Amino acid sequence: MPIRYIYSDLYLPLHGISVFKTMNAKTLYHSRITPKSPEGDFFSPFRGRGVNDGMPFFHYIFIAGCISLLGLFSCEERVNINTQASPPRLVIYGYITTDTTQQAISITRSTGYFVTTKPEGISNAKVSISCDSQVFVLKESSDEQGVYLTSADVYGIPGKTYTLHVAVDFNGDGNTEKYEAASYLPFPATLDSAAVVPSPALNDHLQALVWGNLPEESSGYFSFHLFRNGKALNDSLRGFQIVQDDYINTKAITALPVFLLDQKDEEDKLSQGDTVTVQVESITSEYATFIDNARTELRGPIPLFGGPPANIKTNIQCLDANSKTGVSGFFTAYSKRKVSTVMK
Repeated sequence: MPIRYIYSDLYLPLHGISVFKTMNAKTLYHSRITPKSPEGDFFSPFRGRGVNDGMPFFHYIFIAGCISLLGLFSCEERVNINTQASPPRLVIYGYITTDTTQQAISITRSTGYFVTTKPEGISNAKVSISCDSQVFVLKESSDEQGVYLTSADVYGIPGKTYTLHVAVDFNGDGNTEKYEAASYLPFPATLDSAAVVPSPALNDHLQALVWGNLPEESSGYFSFHLFRNGKALNDSLRGFQIVQDDYINTKAITALPVFLLDQKDEEDKLSQGDTVTVQVESITSEYATFIDNARTELRGPIPLFGGPPANIKTNIQCLDANSKTGVSGFFTAYSKRKVSTVMK
């Protein structure tokens, strides 16, 4: 179990304040601050010694403050906090895109918060994606457990709705449970050209610009990805860029800045001859919300003391009413287009 420390650093200062507040303020004032001399004059705490020739009042305050500050460097108690993990959940995540390629669905078992190993993939599931009368059957990858792939000639068609079907024995009790999720595939934005130019606002920074057009029938949400020589530069959840179409005034995309690259950072640095590719994906509002919620849970709530973490909403539904298996993840369909330029 992890060890947490609960500090009682503020006990003495707070205790001193509470005691001070319970004192008779009037008595304290007359006995320490404004005692009368035999001649009837009031002593000043800055020129005399107080009653019975004692120390001035501010000396008492100074000493009490020093004693209180000592409490900041003491009193720590070791407490073992029970961080018992919640029951594992079934996690289904995947997509179908307009690319002609192997579409992928991942089926895994969730792990505890403090577990650093990769989630366990679940084998022997039956997975398919359907649209109208078409059914694409996915087979488990021979290279990675729990990853299910279509054949290499499968692609999605904009304007269609695709449904994921999964049948899996998650608990290993011999009972197969069925799950479904559906997603509309939005029409694509088009990209005509791209350029990488110096940032007008920041030194040692480059910005990637794109030109193109939004679709007439827009989903309203677009994600952008940047590649350098075929390698993604923002493939993490933190780097996921989502733009709403109201950010663009017209259907025409003109010199839209989509990425800022710090040339002092080796991960962002571009060199002469590098091929820079910008990819735009037309995504659904539901998937945009899923990404935003996942990112919020990753970085923590803002403000700091916001609401407690919660399971991110999923579009995966269990068809068995009596199932007690928790399920997370998302299935989505999206269209994508890309454009490249070479650094000069």
